This record gives sequence, C-alpha cells and structure tokens, in this order.
Amino acid sequence: MRWLACICMAAVLGSCKTEDVYFIPGTATLPDCTETPADDLDGACLFDQGTVTILSTGCLGAEPDAVFASCALAWSVEQTGNDVTMIVDGEYRIEGRFCGDQLHLRGGWWLPVEDEGFCTYEDDSAEEVGIQAEGNVLTYMPPDEQNLDFTLEGTLRVQGPCAASYQVTLQPGGGCFFE
Repeated sequence: MRWLACICMAAVLGSCKTEDVYFIPGTATLPDCTETPADDLDGACLFDQGTVTILSTGCLGAEPDAVFASCALAWSVEQTGNDVTMIVDGEYRIEGRFCGDQLHLRGGWWLPVEDEGFCTYEDDSAEEVGIQAEGNVLTYMPPDEQNLDFTLEGTLRVQGPCAASYQVTLQPGGGCFFE
C-alpha cells in the first residue's frame, strides 16, 4: 500500500523521495575486499521475486516449512567502487559490498508475501526482517543469450518474528518510483 501511495504522489508531484529511511541491522556483516566488482550497478532499479520458507515458529499465520511467494518491491541501487547502498520500497536501507561476482548484504526491509494467492501489500502480509550472517550473499549472473539483463541470485537468511530463508532473484526493470 505504501508504494501505491508513493506512485500516486510521484504522478502528481513529480517525485517521491522518502525522508525517513530505516536501517534494520540483522547479524550480517560486510567483508573487506579489494576484488573488482563484476559490474557497476549504480542507478539500477531492481525488482525481487522468489520464495520465502518459514524456518521457526513466531510468524503470524505460518508454521515452520510453510512456503510463500514473495511480492515484488523496488530496490534502488547506488554504487561507489565496491560499496553498494540499496533503498527498498523507498523506506529501508540495505548496505552491500560487491566483491567480484559476490554481493554481500546487511540490513533489512519489509518482506511482503502473497496472501491467499495475491499480493495485497497489506501490513499483515509482511514482516520487517533483518539479514542474518549465515545467508547474506547474492551471486551476480551477467547477461547471456537467454537473459538479456543481469541477475543477482541467492538465498538470504532473514529474521523477524520468526526465522526464514528467502530464495531470491533480483532483476532490472522499470524505474523506481520513489526516487
């Protein structure tokens, strides 16, 4: 719902820059590295898709081993050298370090999942999660004959009211309306 309001504001006002960007720490850390990044993602707008598998009790309406499809959010990317900052849904900051083809992440965001087969983007279809140390790396896949755009793929370990794994693919597409 938040992103819909932002799109409407952007249409009327011409922009939708969010003043308050939250950082949810999690336990993930960023490595030191000097390896050249596989690409320069600065200015990219990415959208996520994937599946969330519940790993522990504590999630409202979900038991361990339940699997949900995630709902796409926009990830706006800024990159300087190896350091990456992503703003998710115009509200959450994720920090990264791009070492070769490995993008290490820390931070967290609002992770919405399908509710009865639909992406309603209601508060009860999502939890704020922090990225955990045991699963915070995405692998960069360059464009090829089948994929015209690059992708970032991996399984993130996240923690909110319960633990979960998020098998995710990030791909470029459209503009980030909240910029």
